[in-house]
Amino acid sequence: DIHSLKGGFGAWLEAGYPKIGGAPDLDAAYTAFLGGMVKYNTIGSSALNEQLAEEPPPFLLDVRQTDEVQEKGYIEGTVLIPLRDLMKNLDKLPSFETPIVSYCGSGWRCTIAMTGLGALGWTNVTALKENSYGGWVEAGYPTVTGLPSEAVSLNAATPDPAMVALLDQTFSNIPEGWGAITVDQLASELTENPALILIDVRTEAEIAEKGVIESANRVVIPLEDFVSRKAEWPADKAAKIVSYCGTGHRCTIAMTILWSYGYTDVRSLKGGLGAWVEAGYPVVELAAQ
Repeated sequence: DIHSLKGGFGAWLEAGYPKIGGAPDLDAAYTAFLGGMVKYNTIGSSALNEQLAEEPPPFLLDVRQTDEVQEKGYIEGTVLIPLRDLMKNLDKLPSFETPIVSYCGSGWRCTIAMTGLGALGWTNVTALKENSYGGWVEAGYPTVTGLPSEAVSLNAATPDPAMVALLDQTFSNIPEGWGAITVDQLASELTENPALILIDVRTEAEIAEKGVIESANRVVIPLEDFVSRKAEWPADKAAKIVSYCGTGHRCTIAMTILWSYGYTDVRSLKGGLGAWVEAGYPVVELAAQ
């Protein structure tokens, strides 16, 4: 009783079925992740509060440091896994299809976490924005003091081991400051280092309306096309790179992707172009290509 697999191994992978061994296919993982994004996988405090009243509620993942949680509290029902330890604790997470809401102090680290989990195959992960846990507290939603109970192993999902190993290397080595650069720091660096490369991941419509940060070295790739156009990424993986978008969310996704491909000096502009303009720094019209 012998059959031949129609389409072969390529068709198996294209259909999303798992494989064992081999080098991790970052291109396929991130293409699926970016293609499946809804509102860039964000959620606000009000929407989260409504979801927590439903049955079942989403799985809450807090990626702050333990001392932050001890000092400021957490949202009831949370599982705490600090960001740099996330890839070592994937057994604590639910199935690939279960809704997960990641949160942190301001919305930065939870975006990194959401991106990594999306690459591993979790299909319904959102990042709590609107200043994340800080915004949740400011809005008056309930919190719990102390630390949440220690997470238990669920073993509900089986991501590709090779991809896990690669992303663990990436997450374990996230730099101090979590890859953020402020608008003042960027303004100084653009003056001091003309070789600095800016990667703008906004849409063409946004760029036409809002302009761009002037730079001698600029790459423009909308986030949706970021991996399919990776041939346009800087060739030197040690190059100094700053990614930016409108608010800081999409460029943090792009930064995380670049880190996982081996780029070693990538930062994301905190607050994006909005913060740049608000601080009084100039923008220019992007010349036609």
